[in-house]
Amino acid sequence: MNKKEILAHITGKNVYTEEQKRLLYAIDKAREDLKNAVEYFELVNDPRLVDYAIYMEEAAKAKYAYLLNEAKKSNLKVISSDILKEVKVG
Repeated sequence: MNKKEILAHITGKNVYTEEQKRLLYAIDKAREDLKNAVEYFELVNDPRLVDYAIYMEEAAKAKYAYLLNEAKKSNLKVISSDILKEVKVG
């Protein structure tokens, strides 16, 4: 982290661009969607809905992995206080 980023973080100024903010929001939403899909799969009782639950979980995993890859490709670094909650994938 350079001096500018440290100063911005200390003073509370946001160091993320609008595009980075959108990506971070999308990652957080995808993480939440994945959590919900896993919970739905664990709760579903009707055998006819099991395939749907599996499909939803796999789709949520794929989206989450894609967004994390996009963040990695764009060299997005998250300040420690802004770290998103960790989710188990796979």
